[in-house]
Amino acid sequence: MNRYRIATMLFVALLVSAGASFAQTAKEVTVREINAISQDNINTLNMGVASENDANALIFNNLVDSLVTFNAVVLSDPRNSGLGNVSDGNPSRIHVFVRDTSAITQGLHGMGIQLVDGAYNTTGLINVLKGDIIEVVGEVNPFGSTMQISPQSITVLSPETLPDSLTAPVTITTGDANKDAGNDDGTVITNWDNLASLRGQYVRLENVSLVTRDISTDRPNWLVSSDGNTTILNAYDTSIRFRNDRDDYPETFNKHEDDFVPPPPGAKLNLQGFLVAASDDPFNRGAVGDALLSIVPFEDSDVEITEAPPIITGVTRPDFVADDDDVITIMADVEVDPTRTLVSANLIYSTSSDATEMTVAGTAGAGNSYSFEIPAQADGDFVTYRIEAEDSDGAVSASDDASYRVLADGIDEIADIQTTADGGEGDSPFRDLTTPMTLSVTVQSQPDVSGLVIVQDNADLDGWSGIFVDDDDFTAAVKQGDVVSITDATIEERFGVTQLIDVTFTVTDATPGNPTLGYKTVPTSVLVDDAVAEAHEGMLLNFENVQIVSNDEGFGEWSFSSDGTPENAIRADDASDAISSDFAETTFQDTDNVAFIRGIWWYSFGNFKLVPEDPATDFGTVTDIEDLDVPGSFRLAQNYPNPFNPQTTIAYELAQSGFVTLDVYDLMGRRVRTLVSNVQPAGPQAVTFDASGLASGVYLYRLTAGTQTLTRSMLLMK
Repeated sequence: MNRYRIATMLFVALLVSAGASFAQTAKEVTVREINAISQDNINTLNMGVASENDANALIFNNLVDSLVTFNAVVLSDPRNSGLGNVSDGNPSRIHVFVRDTSAITQGLHGMGIQLVDGAYNTTGLINVLKGDIIEVVGEVNPFGSTMQISPQSITVLSPETLPDSLTAPVTITTGDANKDAGNDDGTVITNWDNLASLRGQYVRLENVSLVTRDISTDRPNWLVSSDGNTTILNAYDTSIRFRNDRDDYPETFNKHEDDFVPPPPGAKLNLQGFLVAASDDPFNRGAVGDALLSIVPFEDSDVEITEAPPIITGVTRPDFVADDDDVITIMADVEVDPTRTLVSANLIYSTSSDATEMTVAGTAGAGNSYSFEIPAQADGDFVTYRIEAEDSDGAVSASDDASYRVLADGIDEIADIQTTADGGEGDSPFRDLTTPMTLSVTVQSQPDVSGLVIVQDNADLDGWSGIFVDDDDFTAAVKQGDVVSITDATIEERFGVTQLIDVTFTVTDATPGNPTLGYKTVPTSVLVDDAVAEAHEGMLLNFENVQIVSNDEGFGEWSFSSDGTPENAIRADDASDAISSDFAETTFQDTDNVAFIRGIWWYSFGNFKLVPEDPATDFGTVTDIEDLDVPGSFRLAQNYPNPFNPQTTIAYELAQSGFVTLDVYDLMGRRVRTLVSNVQPAGPQAVTFDASGLASGVYLYRLTAGTQTLTRSMLLMK
């Protein structure tokens, strides 16, 4: 670690120590002041930003981290909040949306905000009711792109008669929240002019269309549009009423008995909720990372279906591993708009050995129930199917694809569980199935170090041969290198990770020092392909001679690349019990070279990631870039000046003559300028970079000569 880094850490430590000695007095503010964005920053945002991090640097003001106080009316039910994981039997936090009572005289714009409270039983926020007037004392504490308050105290004030306008939603369109990015590719970007007014705001959209949905997970995703899909809003599930993975919440919360299923594409809705910058873009419509506004409906009544094609719900999957002589019965509920009649309900299926789509007509049962029979299929085949229904107005809707696999011998290797129907990213064909199996696996991870368990069963380290096990008894009974026989388990998809739970097992070889199957060494570039990444989930991977691209991707994560480029970078995660959340920030600098990084390959929050287990063994020697800058060798200097506007000089040195490229990239990995692309002699070189026309932000510049590559970062500040 260089002297500059040590000095910086000491300076920060002194600041923290000094700051702790001063008590903070709450500042009386309006929520509008908290949400305010300077016009200069809005102008900069409208000129274009390269990444969500660049946007975040501009969308907050100097009240961040301040202790503030204001009076507000409660607009959402605390017991509908569903975004916090359960610990000690209770959700780790609750989210409550409020509106500043100053809005009575000053207007509604900018007056909405959410309170995010991890100490809700202490502050009493859990006990407030919709319509209560409360005094809030709390810290302005944004999370990612989302503005929020962390309460320190909540006081319920004397009830008073409120004008209806204070608790009414603001009517908007999707274009008011997210505007067309102008890229001719269907992408959108936050409508920066309206962000300060709309974030945290209680809003209503009328007669919007549901554009698309994904109901393949316990957290359904769905998009609505006011203008035929030109602009969109994603529905975000802060409320427990709109997600299906909170069975562990206590009964005091408003859990629903039936799973929530969003209306089918083509449905017309009146939709109410709260706008947040939730850093969520499940359908990849954002032009700048996940920097989009989303809508958070909170009550069942916030989703009013005004017109809909047939609604298909309850599509079943086989509850056993199908043999090659099994006829499979699929059930579904098909509900038609009361003003229309159902014309047809069919199941459409194909197999991995025959892509021809076959149709099976449904048989009506009680109520809205229909059954469909899929004939017996060949051993090893994947069967992919959907339900389609048409009504008397010609409206057609279809369920999402589902699949199962035919295995005459049952599940006898991990690949039977992990391999997806199309060989790409997706869930196991046996998701949610409890079934017998005959697996002989080796424990690859270090449960006593990381708290994580993965097992593999293929000595050649082929894809699809690893899987996570999340079972307390299993974790307590095994150690790295043990050979285990698994005879029964439930196959679960949890946040995109396939895992075994409720495992029946026997440790067949617990000899101390048993070898593992080893790490599979790959370059990061191959895992940029999601299909390849999916095939290696649950396996031990090793990456050699890598360069740190960013030592802080947020949430304790960092990124690195085999070739030093952002486009081939992968993320690493601090999920191991032995890796602290600040590990990367205190261990690496951007552009550091690391002899190797290894760990468990997994998936979370929209990204495949590596989870190193042990800081003592899973990282090779770290070399600062400065240590590589030996005169007369291949060298890339820091640009000067830095920050710069709009010109800067980049100096470098070549050890030998040859073809050289010097490229500039934004943080999205897009090449924005090529400065050098020709043969140059050995020795010192320099080039001027003129960034006129580029937006403010961090850029990377990469020097390549033969097989050698060096990368640095620079800051354009206009």
